[in-house]
Amino acid sequence: MKVLFVTGMHATPTFPLRGVIIQRLASALEEAGHEIQWVRLSDERGVGRYLKARSRVRQAVAEFQPDLVHLHFGYSILAVPRVPVPIVTSFHGDDLNGTLRPGGGLSVRSRVGILISHYAAWRSRATIAVSETLRNRLRFASLRRRTAVVRDAIDTRLFHPYPRDEARRRLGADPNAFLVLFPHDVSQPTKRVELAQAAVAELQRTVPGAKLWIVNGKPADEMPWYYSAADVMLVTSVQEGGPSSAKEALACGLRVVSVPVGDVQLFRDVPEHTRMVAPDPAALAAAIRSLPPSPGGTSYLPPFLEFQTTVREIARVYQAATGV
Repeated sequence: MKVLFVTGMHATPTFPLRGVIIQRLASALEEAGHEIQWVRLSDERGVGRYLKARSRVRQAVAEFQPDLVHLHFGYSILAVPRVPVPIVTSFHGDDLNGTLRPGGGLSVRSRVGILISHYAAWRSRATIAVSETLRNRLRFASLRRRTAVVRDAIDTRLFHPYPRDEARRRLGADPNAFLVLFPHDVSQPTKRVELAQAAVAELQRTVPGAKLWIVNGKPADEMPWYYSAADVMLVTSVQEGGPSSAKEALACGLRVVSVPVGDVQLFRDVPEHTRMVAPDPAALAAAIRSLPPSPGGTSYLPPFLEFQTTVREIARVYQAATGV
């Protein structure tokens, strides 16, 4: 099929790693024989970035003549005028969850954004959510019924294990430390780095060599080395769409401890390599201690969470939306 991607989730000079998952998806769809063209929204803030793109979307539809328009992130619906082809919208997290303010509670902008995302679901022929939890954020049963859950999946050609000792030497990491990886943006209050710090402080009571290893902003092809070098990964977020980093970690042979957030199905898929516990430092520390030592070098990712599965599922959504 010919598919027009419309999104603000793309790399920019300011945010070079933004939207890497969307770019990987586009590449995988192209490998499967689909033709993808993009309308990338500007990096400016506010509703203007969407309204200014409407003429570009209209022109792209007229010239490219796609079979459908695929929006990534609910707000992108504001960039789409009336078009003669079906719309599919993928929700990724904050578009339906909202964004918490540093002091707690949703910002007014987020509350408006959630309403816009519901408008996107209403206008779309079909919608996609990256987890069942996120789909349940849609307030109307009619919209939930039209929403397929297509979970973030992993390109195992990129994310695979490396020998732990080799990874630590390459990164200059302490060979004797018990490294608790935290691959999240600590500037975002929703990631709750303070909870991760408290959990590791609790862990140090029985594991003196435990260290919280904060890693963020690294190129995608470097992250498998960090996952391979660590002993466990920690997720303490208030809300998530995925996170995809948990699946990346498992693909690289790293076990995951998390609070109940995002794609909680993952913890039922691989219970022997994951733990999901309450957002409490003692509970998190106990969960880390309960995991058996990881030998490294073995992927823990279930085959159905590999990228090829996602491509097939999205292709089925496209077929349902277009009737082809």
